[in-house]
Amino acid sequence: MAENVKEKIAETFLAMTARKSFDKITIKDLVQECGISRQAFYYHFQDILDVIEWIMQRSADELLARSLQAENPKAALRLFIDFAMKNRTFIHHLLRSRQREQMENIIHRNFRSYLENLYRHAAVDTSLSYRDLLMALDFFTYGISGVLIESSRSGQADSEVLTDQLYRLLTGRMVQIPSA
Repeated sequence: MAENVKEKIAETFLAMTARKSFDKITIKDLVQECGISRQAFYYHFQDILDVIEWIMQRSADELLARSLQAENPKAALRLFIDFAMKNRTFIHHLLRSRQREQMENIIHRNFRSYLENLYRHAAVDTSLSYRDLLMALDFFTYGISGVLIESSRSGQADSEVLTDQLYRLLTGRMVQIPSA
């Protein structure tokens, strides 16, 4: 029952974002539209940012499960890009909020968590040192999420082309830095 209330709050919040800016959605509006008490809201979430974080974490978990079932890494990347393009309006609203910096942190934190879990499950390169893994995660987190944020903002990205470009970039097939 409790998880259903949490999901109802999240779904209602998402529906409200189609009509209202994030900055204009209050807890009062949200609980009214959900038909729950403020106490019920605070039982599940601390504030609106907590709702957003939960929505994104749940999405990242679902995406990870689907990515692990993908036939290859490129197909897994395509799932992620398709998800970002499908949710570009939500992402765009997040980034137009007064709390843009917090929203970017939420996006980066959840994307990093997704990549970290994907790495753990796929065990890409077990010889990678912990410090190198952290560097790679930072690089891919900010690089890929930056490209996806910009693509979401412009709304002009072709998922297939973007998948191919990012895959070639990640595998070193697009650009290789010449050795000295």
